[in-house]
Amino acid sequence: MFYVSFLCTFAEKTMDDRQQATNIRRLIGVNALLHFLVDGLCICCLYLTTAQCADIVVTYMTYNVLAFLTQPFTGWWIDKIQHKHWVLLGAVVLLTLAVLTASLSTQFDASATGKVFLWPMTILLGIGNSLFHVWGGKLTAVHSKNDIRALGVFVSTGAFGLAIGGLCASWSLLYVFLLSICVLAFMTQTLPSPSLEGGSGISAHEDTNEHGNNPLHLGRVRGGSVLLLLIMLIVAGRSFAGEAFTSGITKGPVFILTLGAVSMAGKMAGGWFVKGLGMWKAVVLMVVGALVCFVGKNLHVAILLAGLFLVNCTMPVTLYWANATLKGREGLAFGLLAAALIPGYLLASDRPLVFMLLTTLVPTILIELGVLWFLKERRKKVFLSSIVVNVLTNVPLNLLVNHLDGGWGFILGGEVVVFIVEALWYFYFTRSIKQALIYSFLCNAISFLIGLLFWLIYLQTLV
Repeated sequence: MFYVSFLCTFAEKTMDDRQQATNIRRLIGVNALLHFLVDGLCICCLYLTTAQCADIVVTYMTYNVLAFLTQPFTGWWIDKIQHKHWVLLGAVVLLTLAVLTASLSTQFDASATGKVFLWPMTILLGIGNSLFHVWGGKLTAVHSKNDIRALGVFVSTGAFGLAIGGLCASWSLLYVFLLSICVLAFMTQTLPSPSLEGGSGISAHEDTNEHGNNPLHLGRVRGGSVLLLLIMLIVAGRSFAGEAFTSGITKGPVFILTLGAVSMAGKMAGGWFVKGLGMWKAVVLMVVGALVCFVGKNLHVAILLAGLFLVNCTMPVTLYWANATLKGREGLAFGLLAAALIPGYLLASDRPLVFMLLTTLVPTILIELGVLWFLKERRKKVFLSSIVVNVLTNVPLNLLVNHLDGGWGFILGGEVVVFIVEALWYFYFTRSIKQALIYSFLCNAISFLIGLLFWLIYLQTLV
């Protein structure tokens, strides 16, 4: 009797595990398809409305700032809230409003009235994109238990969505994208939710133990903040490498589609490489192979594509590491890595602009670290958070100042926004509203005044 009972219990547990695995695969598949559609919709919408726009550079810059550099803040918020399905609903509503706004702009052709709709549309697209990405990244990491293969599948489809949305941009395609997003978003609410108990997910840690390669238990080691900063630097370097592989090459429609497909395949394959080879063998293969391909990329297009494939293979690896480092705060981890993509992209695409940004960013970081030290702050996490928040606020503010002639009123208004954002950021790390306000005010005021002093001295040398 006991033997029969044991067999029945074992059979039920096995069936439950299989159903759990099926639910996870369905959820990740829907999320990955949504990623393809959201990125495709955003680029398609921008292409259709900025074709005759004189402010095209500023528009795309504003969109990228909102879509990428806000993700650490949306990720921090998503980690805090309980009912995360509202985030997806909010993203869908914002994207829908963006498409409606874009449609209204066509009623006025290229007139000034039509351009009025451009900025609301860009803002809605950027924030909607930010909300969706962090929601999807968080959900995938939590329900798959940081399965490195699942992470790769989710992040992979966006690259191909950008290629399709940009090349095939049309109003019909835009509406198909939007309708599909609405349908799939509804499906995510009807799919059986995978249980967070038990062990249906297979993490990179579990996979690589089979080969004797332990990925360091990143979430348990001391100095997690330093590791996270290092991971962000790796992501920025990968972003630079991805752009450097294709810089200076004429990109026709077929080649753009090929690049999108190769990028997608690389991000998707990275997790399976880790499962098959173990973490460190796979990472060495990816890095060394990419370096070899970069040296020989001009010999044949196949070598270039192979290198791009290997560069993209590292994406699920860095995301897995970040999730392990910030266990329980996967939204923040996803957002920080998304923000880290922008510096690498800028460095590869516009070196003079990057030089300008660095000449403002680095002194600001050093000044504000000095202010914190003078205020007798000694916590390592606060110092590291100061570096991160300066990258997230100083870079977009200087990009906007560089491209928009808004005068001193615009600069001061931007400084006020930065003060508020940094106060909230410091509050997260200090848990003291008074201390956060003092840190934010003094750091920003002193760095701004020192910068203004040097600017005035520079103007005097020109007289």
